Amino acid sequence: MKEENNVLNGVKAVVVDLDGTIYDKTGLAQRIVARLWWCLPLLAAERFARRNAHYVQFASEEEFFGFFFETMARGHWWGAGIARAWYFEVYLPTMVGLIRRYHHPRKEVLELIREAKAKGLKVAIYSDYGAVVEKLEALGIAPDMFDLLISAPELGALKPSEPCARRVLDMIEATPETTLFIGDRDDKDGASARAVGARFLKI
Repeated sequence: MKEENNVLNGVKAVVVDLDGTIYDKTGLAQRIVARLWWCLPLLAAERFARRNAHYVQFASEEEFFGFFFETMARGHWWGAGIARAWYFEVYLPTMVGLIRRYHHPRKEVLELIREAKAKGLKVAIYSDYGAVVEKLEALGIAPDMFDLLISAPELGALKPSEPCARRVLDMIEATPETTLFIGDRDDKDGASARAVGARFLKI
C-alpha cells in the first residue's frame, strides 16, 4: 500500500477511530434496531442524549455519564439508573455481538496500523463509544497491539472535544505536528484533529 504508507511520512503517532474506521459499520444501526425492537424508546433516548452531550465538556467520566443518563431519562418513566443499566448491560453488549457476527476489520486500515507499529510509531484507539477492548476482540484484533485504548466519555466529553483530543496526545506523549488522526467522520475525527492542529486522514 505504497500510497497510504506515504501518509506516515513525518508522523510519530497515529490516533485511530474505532467504529466506522477500524471496521465498516454499514448496517450496524439497522441491526441494532432489529435486535432491540422491544426497547425502541430507549434507543431513541440514547440518540437524544448523545446529541445533547455534544460540545459539553465535563470534568470526569462520572460527570459525563451522570448528565448522559439523566438526559436519557428526561420525560420518560424510567430513571437514570435504568438507563445506565440498559446502556452497559444491553445496548453495548448487543452492539459487540452484532459486530462479531456481521462485521470485519478494514484490511487497508489494519495494514496502515501495522506499518505504523513497524516504524515504531505510537498508535492509539480513540473512540466515541465504550467497549473498546470488547469490540477489538470481536473483530479478531489483539488489543495489546495498541499503545492506548480510550473512549471520549472516559475523558469527560464526546468528539470533537479539544480538551479530550489533547488528553489523548498527552497520554501517548505526542505532539500535534507529528500526529495523524484517522477516522471516517470529518465532523468528529477531522474536527478533533483540527482542534489540536494535527493531520487527518479520512477513511
